Amino acid sequence: MGGVSVFSKLALESLTPIWFLVWLYLISTILCFPFGKKIVLPKDARYKRFFVLHIFGMMFGWYLSVVGLQYLDAPSAAFLSRVEFPIIMAISFFFLKEKLSKGIFVSIILSSVGVALMAEQGMLNDLLSFQKGKNWGIFLVMLASLGFALGELGTKIIAGKMNSRVFAFLRNLIMLAIVTCAALLMEGFRAPTAMGLLYAGLAGISGPVLARILYMEALKRIKLGEASVYTQMEPVAALLFALFLGMELPEKNEYLGGGLILLSCLFLLWFQGRQKRLTSLSR
Repeated sequence: MGGVSVFSKLALESLTPIWFLVWLYLISTILCFPFGKKIVLPKDARYKRFFVLHIFGMMFGWYLSVVGLQYLDAPSAAFLSRVEFPIIMAISFFFLKEKLSKGIFVSIILSSVGVALMAEQGMLNDLLSFQKGKNWGIFLVMLASLGFALGELGTKIIAGKMNSRVFAFLRNLIMLAIVTCAALLMEGFRAPTAMGLLYAGLAGISGPVLARILYMEALKRIKLGEASVYTQMEPVAALLFALFLGMELPEKNEYLGGGLILLSCLFLLWFQGRQKRLTSLSR
């Protein structure tokens, strides 16, 4: 997933957000075609509803995050997207009855301080006046995390009921149809540049193809809250990609804030491991 923010940022230099999503999902749909697999949805209506929830959450999250990315450097956006983590933990507790670790409260505090450090002064005024800039980008990426968290709830429910490649193909195909209609209505047809198409394809491979299939396979084996912990290393990968490609890097306060967000996730990972060890010793 680390390459998604970086390649998306590069693609946005020549593509609008909505047309970026069109090319991303077109390429992702083609690459995810499940050769030799029967393309069907689960018969249970409950699973179909969660499939719809997944699509809605992901489309909401993807669009807002891509729009917000226009105002941020790629590593900073990757750090901010980790706000998704406490939301997923809360959803896992309320809807999936997964145990909520007490360490999450420390994690939320550290994450909140990290976001505050990354923001510029006057964030509330900027948001109320719809002033498009860094603070607006931070707000959109954080709001997108809610959509991604809802989408992952749908993923977890369906994970054991569908083949991972069939799931990725169907959801990419449906999302492609929706964003294509939206793009044509909003902006009319816009032909992509060669570089824009290349970076959209790389973002698609990094996210909706490889990451989606591998993540769904992981959810068949571990809890949603636990899986969300291991995805917290995404910002580090995004930073390495940005360094390698010579892209804009975060400022000092953004490194500090992003570091606190990452630290909050690592703390929770350590705390959960400690609780498991204590529980096993008490038996």
